[in-house]
Amino acid sequence: MSALTLGGVAELFGTAAVAALIGGLAAVERKGALQLMLSRPIVLAPLLGWALGDPRGGLVLGVPLELIFLGGVNLGGSLPENETLLAAALTSAVVPAGIAAGTGVDAPLAALGLALLYPLAVVGRRLDRASETHNAQLSDRALARAARGGDGAARLNLRGLLLPFAVTASICFFCAACAPMLGLARGACPPRLTSGLTGAWHAVWALAAASAIRAIRDPRAPALAAVGFGATIAAAALLRALP
Repeated sequence: MSALTLGGVAELFGTAAVAALIGGLAAVERKGALQLMLSRPIVLAPLLGWALGDPRGGLVLGVPLELIFLGGVNLGGSLPENETLLAAALTSAVVPAGIAAGTGVDAPLAALGLALLYPLAVVGRRLDRASETHNAQLSDRALARAARGGDGAARLNLRGLLLPFAVTASICFFCAACAPMLGLARGACPPRLTSGLTGAWHAVWALAAASAIRAIRDPRAPALAAVGFGATIAAAALLRALP
């Protein structure tokens, strides 16, 4: 194996490690600590993109994701789809892929990455449920230990942060490690598929606009959302038709 190849592997490993660390910390911040909204896609994706070398690419991904998940409320027993896991994984995969391919985060690459990784938002909801069950068990053990006068009850509770950190970090590491393959898949797309993916990304923005409008508590929200979706699609089609 050449020195250049070894250097490339080391660089890829470093990128994956950075993505894993930031993604894992965001998962902890989402519900377990601070909760300063740093784990929201509009903040997390540009921040992670900056750490990986392309903050603009992170912003391109973060804005529509933020609008899509704007109505999700992560309070108490409410468990919406996990926007943090999706934003972290998508940015970890797409930003390095765009850098490696030399295209940056363009519309076809973003649409392809989102199509492949969107199920993680649903998987993340199951992760939240598993974390809550695990934390409840740890809390009971901590209370029992404190009642017996044992020390370390607080440290036992802190172990509840490990599950979301470890799972999210592992997924982000894997996504970043596989980013070159995503870049190759983007480059191998024929022109018609590239055009279709570009149109799909415009549809994602239209859906994001409609979702943001739908999140308002107003009886007219569904109608306004439909209008917003149609207007965004029309604007995208018009801009593509312009020379």
